Amino acid sequence: MFLNLLKHYLRVISRRKLFSFINITGLAFGIAFVILIGQFVYYEFNYNSSLKNVDNIFRVVDADRKDYNVDYRLKDKVLESIPGIKNSCLLNNFSIDAETGNKLFRLKHMLMVDANFFDVFNIKFLSGNPKLALSAINNVILTESTAKRIFGTLDVAGKTLRLNHHIDMIVTGVVKDLPKNLSFDAEIFVNYSNSPEQKLPYREMSSNNKSKFLFSMFLELEKIVDKATVENQISALNKIDGFVYPKHIILAPLSSDYFNVDYNDYDLMHGNAGLVKLLSIIGIIVLTLAIINYINLTTASYKYRLKEFGVKKCLGADRKSLIKQLSSESLFTTIISSFLGIILASLFLPYFNQFVDKTLTLLIFTDLRFLLLFITFILLLSFLISIVPSLVLLKISALQLFKVNPSFHGGSKAFRNVLTMFQFSIAIILIAGLIVISKQINYAKYKNVGFNTDQLMYLKIDFTLKDRIQVLTDKLQQYSGIKSLTKTLGMPGSINLMLNSYDAMAIDSNSLKTFGLKILKGRNILPSDINKAVIINETALKQLKDKNWEDKKIGGWNILGIVSDFSYSSVHQKIGPFLMAYCDFMPPDVITMRFTGPISEAVSYINKTWKEVCPDYQEELGFYDEYFASMYKKEENLASIVSIFSILAIIISSMGIFGLSVFQSEQRIKEIGIRKVLGATVPEIFGLLTKNFSSWVILANIIAVPVSYYLMSKWLEDFAFKIGLSWWIFALSGGIALLIALITISINTIKAAIADPINALRYE
Repeated sequence: MFLNLLKHYLRVISRRKLFSFINITGLAFGIAFVILIGQFVYYEFNYNSSLKNVDNIFRVVDADRKDYNVDYRLKDKVLESIPGIKNSCLLNNFSIDAETGNKLFRLKHMLMVDANFFDVFNIKFLSGNPKLALSAINNVILTESTAKRIFGTLDVAGKTLRLNHHIDMIVTGVVKDLPKNLSFDAEIFVNYSNSPEQKLPYREMSSNNKSKFLFSMFLELEKIVDKATVENQISALNKIDGFVYPKHIILAPLSSDYFNVDYNDYDLMHGNAGLVKLLSIIGIIVLTLAIINYINLTTASYKYRLKEFGVKKCLGADRKSLIKQLSSESLFTTIISSFLGIILASLFLPYFNQFVDKTLTLLIFTDLRFLLLFITFILLLSFLISIVPSLVLLKISALQLFKVNPSFHGGSKAFRNVLTMFQFSIAIILIAGLIVISKQINYAKYKNVGFNTDQLMYLKIDFTLKDRIQVLTDKLQQYSGIKSLTKTLGMPGSINLMLNSYDAMAIDSNSLKTFGLKILKGRNILPSDINKAVIINETALKQLKDKNWEDKKIGGWNILGIVSDFSYSSVHQKIGPFLMAYCDFMPPDVITMRFTGPISEAVSYINKTWKEVCPDYQEELGFYDEYFASMYKKEENLASIVSIFSILAIIISSMGIFGLSVFQSEQRIKEIGIRKVLGATVPEIFGLLTKNFSSWVILANIIAVPVSYYLMSKWLEDFAFKIGLSWWIFALSGGIALLIALITISINTIKAAIADPINALRYE
């Protein structure tokens, strides 16, 4: 039975090679991108699923501060006073420099943890005792890849590793590399006690003249424990010691924490729910376009199979057997398309990984659950694409199938036209979106940020280099190509300091000159103003009563002047009130230089000077214009994704309209011959054959324009500075779609229009 169905299917596709090719390749493209998008969505939603006890692990949230960080002492208090908590652990995530011998390594993920951490997260040790490996404050544990990277071997027990350029640590264990789909990564583990001892980087918040060392805290609850009860019990601890413990605790499930961005988080990664949603929608759209193509061309091609189905009905074939045949044809087409789709997906995967910033592999070959999901999807797709063609054909009686029935044109013509209109509506929306996104990115990247970024460089300074900063700046100022230099805490585009509820940056007397900031009112700071003067921006001035700034203070700081607004934070955020404090009690972390002359010479001199003064530190040198442009990486990736899917949507739609134009030309071949014999010209024939398609593409424009306008308006709301939506954007996108449709149709229409009419009428 199966072999007969297969042989019959091969005969069918061999008779209509062009239609079969379009159907198979159209579905293959759709399936390929469903594979890519599907496995990305699958991967994202399976974060932390490798943990066997993930459903019982919760993160402690300070609800009042909307922050995951709590005082480290809360852990011991919770374990000793609240029943039903199986385990608890602490985590801080920092980057750090590590040295051994003359080699320097930058480790992006140093986890400060307690011994319980390895139990809660089931981390496997390759060497060392899990209970004792972090028993001393100077013990460290390495992951296997980090051990090989630094020492070239896993036999590292007892070896010395210097952290932060001044603390010698002893390696006491090696663990397996963490799974890629965990919300945190690790290269090295150190004892959490380094934080309250203030030996390594730590997170601290001052309150009531006391220090709180902050950590992410995880609880592993017993299965029978009620989460709400534990939340209330932990919150009640505040009554015992209001300083140490938050007043309102929430327990956030780790199983769903990956997409939770409601709270401040410094330690764990979080997924982009918006990107997942966007890609899912695009994947559904692309697959829908491919399905529409299949339905359109399949129903149209049934014109050539009327006698086949008529004979079968007359010989006793019932509805069930015909449905089985049609379903088998859809299944075979889907299977062939899926194999081709897998090949296409593997080819596109490296580029897709760049867009989503992941290192995905084809899960079809590595994940049994994903393979089963894919097989289920293929079966459902096969069933879906067979429904409409089956209904179209089976509603016709056997007698009608033998007639030369002008009312049957391979299914409902109006239905096919509506589907074609839908295809091009989607293509127009994507084209309009691509134009708007590209225009917005171009506008924002080259918009004036409020200060001169031309030939302006930054050099980041680690906080442990405070004793070498003066030597470094003195040597840099000796270079004639450096026009001006300033030392600041924070830099435009990356401000993490707040003073008296203002976003702030600590500056020196050369800062305004180096950045090229204009003083609108008042004066620049002088060396004598140190530790008592601030400069504020225009937005901060507007918040002052009566806009009167003279002789006023902000938190004890004298306001000396007003500078024009500039982008001091993310380019996506509106400019808020901002102040620049002239002080020397907060160590700088950035040196900014304005230089003249050849860039390469300046960079070479800075590199040479850095190696002389800070040979044991990695250099972080960059240009401000490139730094601000890099803030649009997410939008540029989005533009790339939209452009690819726009092209794909156009290709699929064009394949469909090309197939329908072939069908139309074949249907009207005698009409064309008669018209040509009666004197119709080639342009008239061309207009006749393209009129129908053109009208539906124009109607698609009418539908697509308001939809694309709404979608792009919503997208632009995320930008502080944005373009206007001009009418020409939508006119251009519609014109492009219409032009593509006409070019596609012309390929076959011109051939039909110039054909010799004798060939069409020779049998009349």
